[in-house]
Amino acid sequence: MTGNLFLGGGLAAALATMAICFAQKIPSARLVKIFAATSAGFVTAASLLLWILIFENDFSVEYVATYSSTTLPTLYKVSAFWAGQQGSFLLWLLVHAIIGAVLTWRRTSAAALGIYFLLQSILVLLVLAKSPFAKHSAQVFEGVGLNPLLQDFWMAIHPPIIFVGYSLLAVPFALSLGTLLTEANSRNWLEEARRWTLAAWSFLGAGIFIGGYWAYKVLGWGGYWGWDPVENSSLVPWLLAAVLLHLIKLAQKKSAVLSVAHVAATFTYSLVIYGTFLTRSGILGDFSVHSFAGSDIGVALAAANAFVLIGGLLIILVKAKNFPQGKMYDAHNSAAFMILLSCLLIIFIAAIVWIGMSMPLLSQLFGEAAAVDTDFYVKSTAPIALTLAALMIYTFAKFGRMISLGGKIAHVGFLMMLAAIVISAQGETVTQEFQPRTKVSIAGHEVIYEGQVFQEDEREKFYVYTVDGEAVKALTKLRGNGEDAAREPAILKNFSGDVYIAPHAPKIDDVQELLLTKKLFALDGELGYVFEEAHIDYDEHGQAIQATAAITITDGEVEEVIHPLITVTPDGGSSKSLEVFNGRRRVRLTGISGDLEKARLEILPTYEKLSSMPITATVTTKPFIWLLWLSVTAICVGTMTAIKR
Repeated sequence: MTGNLFLGGGLAAALATMAICFAQKIPSARLVKIFAATSAGFVTAASLLLWILIFENDFSVEYVATYSSTTLPTLYKVSAFWAGQQGSFLLWLLVHAIIGAVLTWRRTSAAALGIYFLLQSILVLLVLAKSPFAKHSAQVFEGVGLNPLLQDFWMAIHPPIIFVGYSLLAVPFALSLGTLLTEANSRNWLEEARRWTLAAWSFLGAGIFIGGYWAYKVLGWGGYWGWDPVENSSLVPWLLAAVLLHLIKLAQKKSAVLSVAHVAATFTYSLVIYGTFLTRSGILGDFSVHSFAGSDIGVALAAANAFVLIGGLLIILVKAKNFPQGKMYDAHNSAAFMILLSCLLIIFIAAIVWIGMSMPLLSQLFGEAAAVDTDFYVKSTAPIALTLAALMIYTFAKFGRMISLGGKIAHVGFLMMLAAIVISAQGETVTQEFQPRTKVSIAGHEVIYEGQVFQEDEREKFYVYTVDGEAVKALTKLRGNGEDAAREPAILKNFSGDVYIAPHAPKIDDVQELLLTKKLFALDGELGYVFEEAHIDYDEHGQAIQATAAITITDGEVEEVIHPLITVTPDGGSSKSLEVFNGRRRVRLTGISGDLEKARLEILPTYEKLSSMPITATVTTKPFIWLLWLSVTAICVGTMTAIKR
């Protein structure tokens, strides 16, 4: 309730700021700053409250129970804030509100500020519609925790960087519409918009690249980009932001380009909201591994998207007669023509990607939902991308002196990225079974599978390999019941490229289950078991938190008593395996009856046996893949450098 009150305060202050700015009757700049800071303060308070609830393990809040737990490491408790749909909206709002407060300290027009705080008000309403402060319908004493795939440093920082990019793109949109509402033929907004768009393009690009690197090093499917609709939902506005950047630059010299710069600003931000709608409405639930589950927020997002896009285009249409007239370029061999042609090619690529990612939505209008495969993207965009690269090289060679240092770095980085994508795709891929400690030659490399190594807490295990004499490990995170939860590849990094090993989940067929009855003897073929007793521990609220059994195991000569336990969790329970008779057996308690008269036990393969099992793995070589990481870094660094021009 308190969190929603904070959000309500943020909404009221944002609406007040918007009203004052639209009225253009600002009693003092100080008043606008106060309201903007107040809105940002309320949103910040709501955000801090959510973090407090997460760190205090307040599982009475449904969001906390769903995305956090008492055992979650500190870094991932921080990132649990934006792990779910509700929290990520609040993060977006937080960044947007802070930028809004900063804008009031700059020479931003009243109309532009009015548009920006209108967008902020919409964001607050979206957060309130899907509040992260909603109470849990049941009493929960342990949270589900963060998805193991998301428990990675790169994924912890990926969403905040993406949302900084999204929020920054609202500024050129607000500057564009603010200018249209006051002085449609003015070019005064262009320089400020250029700087904000550069920052937005850099942050959004960095977020996309970090997401790609996370997919490469964590998911283990062998690549960094899968043309997933959710990945594409960030790529499309990034591509259009590149178009907007070049049109802004050209409009500063050619007034006739001003109209298309306004159109680009509207479409760029509209596609940010559209991508959010697509990924969070549930439409992509069957077509993307990243998509959020369906919810009623999709209708609100669709309405917001229509409001921004249609509203922006209507204002442009009404003001069209006021735009400066003239030529957009003087000759076909001019720099202006080359820039416009390059923008057109980027728009073609963005349109193709938009069609592909929207196919589940578009196909539903005419029948059963369907999606395109990766070949659609590769075959349709590759020729355009190669043409764009050739055009960039020609333009760079002929007009390079006109490009700033930051621009040179970013453009060289982009060309190097296209080259690295092509080069790194020329590697070999082999899938085969590996016998432990047996040398295998693959693509010019000697690979030896050494076996599996388990951590003592049974939360992780490693598949260990030796590649060309160097040891590498593939990490697998384990669920509470010991099953594989997330597998990371083993990667040997060299100057010539990476050797990428993605082990497949082993097939374990010899798990035996014993149903034990209290005080009765049972055999597993070699050892005997007697279920002696069991008890359940309760918390102060009378809720079961764990169940413990006492089981005697004997080989006919020696007896060993074990006390396995099951910890109660929101999704049932989890238990760890125990080794008995010096590792001859490994057992795990999986259930106890309500009357404490029966217990279910799993007889698992020993660690020694697991380590000696053959493993199937996919080995891929990635020639000079480090060029890709270097190139995307150059793009971001060059773009940020260009801001200082």
